[in-house]
Amino acid sequence: MGSSSSTSRGNTVGSHASASAYPAARNRRATSAPPSVATNQHRDRRRTTTGTAAAASSAPPTLHQRHHPVPRSSILPASAASSSLVPHGRVVAGSNASVPGSSIPPASAASPPAGGSSATALSRPGAYSISREGAGPTQVFRVQIPHEVRPGQEFQVIAGSRTVRVRCPVQSRGGHYLQITVPPDPVVRPNVHGMAVLTSATPGMEGGGAVAMRESVRDANAEVLRGQEDRQQQGQEASGSSPANSQASQQQQGEQPQPTTYMVTVPPGISPGMQFAVEVEGQRMMVTCPDNVAAGMNLRILPPQRSPIQSAPPNLPSGIGTSVDRPPEEQSSVSTPPISPPLMQMFEVVVPPGVMPNQSFSLLANGQRVLVTCPPNVRPGQKVRFQLPISNPNEKSKDAPAVQLEYESIKDGWARTIRVTDMKFQWVRMNEDGEIDLKSVARFDVQHSAYTRRLTFLEGNDPRMRTGKLSFGAANESSVESSVELNGKEVVGYAEIAAAHQRGTYEEKAEWFQEICRERLRTKWENGHMRILVRRNHLLHDSLNAVMGLGRMELAKIWRFEFLGETGIDAGGLAREWFQLVTEQIFNPDMGLWLPSATNQMAMRINPASEISCPEDHLIYFRFLGRVMGKALFDGQLVSGHMVRHLYKHILGWPVMFEDLELPDEEYFNSLKSLLDVENMEDLCMDFTFTENALGENRVVELTEGGEEVPVTNDNLPEFLEANLKYHLMDRVKPQMTEMLLGFFDVIPEPLLTIFDFQELELLMCGVPVIDIDDWMANTTYTGHFQHKGAGASTVQWFWEVIREEFDQETRARLLQFVTGTSGVPSRGFSVLQGNDGSIRQFCIHGIKKENSLYPRSHTCFNRLDLPIYGSKNELREKLKVAIATSATGFDIE
Repeated sequence: MGSSSSTSRGNTVGSHASASAYPAARNRRATSAPPSVATNQHRDRRRTTTGTAAAASSAPPTLHQRHHPVPRSSILPASAASSSLVPHGRVVAGSNASVPGSSIPPASAASPPAGGSSATALSRPGAYSISREGAGPTQVFRVQIPHEVRPGQEFQVIAGSRTVRVRCPVQSRGGHYLQITVPPDPVVRPNVHGMAVLTSATPGMEGGGAVAMRESVRDANAEVLRGQEDRQQQGQEASGSSPANSQASQQQQGEQPQPTTYMVTVPPGISPGMQFAVEVEGQRMMVTCPDNVAAGMNLRILPPQRSPIQSAPPNLPSGIGTSVDRPPEEQSSVSTPPISPPLMQMFEVVVPPGVMPNQSFSLLANGQRVLVTCPPNVRPGQKVRFQLPISNPNEKSKDAPAVQLEYESIKDGWARTIRVTDMKFQWVRMNEDGEIDLKSVARFDVQHSAYTRRLTFLEGNDPRMRTGKLSFGAANESSVESSVELNGKEVVGYAEIAAAHQRGTYEEKAEWFQEICRERLRTKWENGHMRILVRRNHLLHDSLNAVMGLGRMELAKIWRFEFLGETGIDAGGLAREWFQLVTEQIFNPDMGLWLPSATNQMAMRINPASEISCPEDHLIYFRFLGRVMGKALFDGQLVSGHMVRHLYKHILGWPVMFEDLELPDEEYFNSLKSLLDVENMEDLCMDFTFTENALGENRVVELTEGGEEVPVTNDNLPEFLEANLKYHLMDRVKPQMTEMLLGFFDVIPEPLLTIFDFQELELLMCGVPVIDIDDWMANTTYTGHFQHKGAGASTVQWFWEVIREEFDQETRARLLQFVTGTSGVPSRGFSVLQGNDGSIRQFCIHGIKKENSLYPRSHTCFNRLDLPIYGSKNELREKLKVAIATSATGFDIE
């Protein structure tokens, strides 16, 4: 007997064994929950045996019969006895023969439960919450097997208001009778509240679909902002540098509890000035031993108040071979085990030369870069200890392992590290010697200064739609949580995220990410799911109304899609189609929300003039897109639009630098860069303004307050360049970007994204392209030292051999990102690849001498790769891999 967690079976009424049932995976309509079946092998209505059946459709019978004009079977009222509903086992594939039958009222009719309606009543576009809470009693039917149906085959009948598929048990034949027990219709609750209203977090910036914040909400959010300032101060003390921005407060408003002190015992081996880890009410923290306290003594501590994190609802996995009203087969019975407290491992390290008390230094511990603050009474050359959680119990050792200071692989670039004082991820810059550089740069520097976005979450007027404030800050002052909490409980700890950081390939990291979302963060099917009904000719309008009417809890549920007026069930295909069609329409330049990048038509940038194109609701569309992109990421679905590089960096909270201005507008970037060589800036008569064109009209924008009155001089040139970077990479589209990020993090917990770089994020969201190597080679030009020999040059031959024979699709996509700025390939192939001026600019390999550069260099504005003339294929392979790998870090490999 087959078994399935998503089907049901009844108890035996007669003497014959039960038969298996399975969902109608090939049926053309949405399915409801399964009935149970009883059979009479001898065509005697008084003698029955129990079988199983799977529901075929929750749509009205007439819709199904119109597409299946086949003979009917008959249904007779059942006896008073009925089989009870019992969970069944795994789905078994079977025959697709089916016969719809006529409907006869059941023995005991049941009316729809209060508070909802039957699943068959879904006839209007919108979002519907489906659950079995409050459902009515089961219904019993008796059906005659059509004469042409053989054992193991399926046939269709209409039971009450639903069409169900029944599998003929192996003991039965055509003409026999089956008794089936159909579970109650699921309770359907439509969203009656309509779209949630956006709330503007900044007074005077209302519009585009966002309204002013109510006074009561503003007062509550003031507490959140004050709490953020306190956490920034704590971050400053923890990092030993500038104040670290604590990411995105997501706490519910309410009275804060009175602080509580705790008594802890200083562990053995801890001396004054050293740190040790303690756990209080599930919160892990580091405590510094005071000067007058020794090991074994009691110490009273006051832990910092931690606001409970409302984790963004997770992405939901797409069901394979399932129907609209059935859970994914392979995950339906999975129960996530409770997360046990992580094991802690003690590390010992010698303070490196030059480090002063209360100054931070970086090292590698257990494969993870760690930021350690030197205790106040410790000097260089002395040993300090610290603890880190570990995910593998076999790694735990009684002896403190030695930790080597490894900087050789990361030089002159930005790296993410973990602060052992508060277990938060923080960006640090490595200097030319491979040492950490925590000093704040006094003035803007085009080579070294970097900024990260900071998003503070605030409550909105509508509890379904929070708001927030977006800002720019120095990269080394930015931090993010290293664990994920759901409903106040930690579901993913630092040790797991740190282990995922060390996974070797993109595929391994992507697989871990999807598993965490699927197994730990999604709402279980039995706790409710969502039906999204849309009309194809009104796809964007219906989808916007449905998604923007949901709260973050509904975003955590499994979604099933249906196009009204069309037959078909969502076994994964409709979901893929929905995500593709919706994002295609949103990213279409004709919509007025997005524009192609000036350097690459495949990379889209936010239209600064979107308010003119959609004055009443352009911000609603960006919030909607953020939710759709986040939901697609968690569902393992793909979106249709590639974005410019710095937008992926903003999603990750990745440092952006002056060079990021080049990809959106290479001409303006070069003009700014040329100002560094001007001897007397005052001769240019420039001020702190920027003139932009919006729909044919020029508009002067002040880069700083009163910028029209501030002339640009050689003394304030760094501030002018900094103001341009902030305006073009954030302030110019800050309202749109704020809503897109808010929508994205309505779905995704940010700590999970820390394992990816921005190139991997693009591949995760848009998919790894299947690249035609022959088309690539046929549409490549050669210049420089390769101009005469072209593809016949030995270095060029080795290049294509490495790409064809040794690079997988992911590495090829990364090479495209390195050279063109995006992994996207035009639909018509490389022959129509465009440059920064909009004209066709094919992929170009430019030959240079190794004296000019040891590693390959890219010019994304021209789709050009500068390839040194190497002496062997192995040398080319290694140098090309290093160039591709370091392109996402900001490291200097010259």
